[in-house]
Amino acid sequence: MKLSSNMKIKRIEAKPYEDSIPPGILFDVEISYTKLMEIIVNVKGWLKTDDGKIIATVYELPAPNILKGEIGARNTSYDDKIKEEIYKTMIIALLSRDAIKYLEERRMVNEKGDVYLTLDLNITCLKSKAVIWSSFIIEVQRLPRQLRDVLENIKVSTSRGTKSIEGIVVYTYDQRFTPERTDRWIISGDNSPIFMEVYEYRLESRVRIPATDWIHDYAPKLGLGEYFIIEIPSNGKIKEAWDLVEKAEESFRRWDIKGVYSYCREVGSLLDRILKDRLGKDSFDYRERWGRAYGKFEHMVSLALHEEDLKNRYKDVRIEKADAEYVLFHTKLLIKYAEELLKDG
Repeated sequence: MKLSSNMKIKRIEAKPYEDSIPPGILFDVEISYTKLMEIIVNVKGWLKTDDGKIIATVYELPAPNILKGEIGARNTSYDDKIKEEIYKTMIIALLSRDAIKYLEERRMVNEKGDVYLTLDLNITCLKSKAVIWSSFIIEVQRLPRQLRDVLENIKVSTSRGTKSIEGIVVYTYDQRFTPERTDRWIISGDNSPIFMEVYEYRLESRVRIPATDWIHDYAPKLGLGEYFIIEIPSNGKIKEAWDLVEKAEESFRRWDIKGVYSYCREVGSLLDRILKDRLGKDSFDYRERWGRAYGKFEHMVSLALHEEDLKNRYKDVRIEKADAEYVLFHTKLLIKYAEELLKDG
């Protein structure tokens, strides 16, 4: 009766870890194994990013003093209890500042801003090779008279002298529990004296942390700061403008700052043409309400596109992520404002 292992990661739940000075992530992990035939004694490994880079080692948190499992032998009535069992553990990954920075960069590349991690675990377990020979004890007094007379004359040396045999161990074939081949030892390690072995499994499982959870739950506790979130509902009135915003966001995820500015400036030009046509170039809504908003926006989105000219005037010219975020935010607000003006008009 050979048994294959059921060792696999069944469930992982991640959350920020707050009980340490270095920031970290805690993983609530469930691993399946074969009850009685193996027992997990250690879990360690690595935490990887979606592109396979190792950013931290992981290890188990100390467990309370409780029974974590038992190990036994095959070919007994206990075989019915040999089945899949779940090992529950808490695994922690402490993150350096460089690791957190790299995670944030990878998140910005993701289309939805989600974080994808891989737990690469090395699981050490004890595996039982023990097989019990189907043996039974028969009391001498229950044997036939002729055999009993022979056995009663046999003396066995014990720690307190010689004694008569009180019982004998006998073997009987049981198709349910008897292995195909046996060395007839009362207990053996599958026809060897090795009863137990140390085995290591390597298991991997992917973990997704949605952007909303990362921003609200993880970022503040990992030292990334608070995010300012605002919802800008769209009625879809100017779909072409929102399509350009999507392209600007794709550029942002690729760290293409000039691409962000270019698409956002294109949004402004598109909106200006639409409002000029719909509201009339001499109307109050177009010249004053829209004109003041668009004038400031146009000046703002020209920054990255005039970078070379600015370098001739300033020594410390730099356009960074914060600038691109600011432009994206105001581009969305401008579209929303334009939709409201068109609705009023």
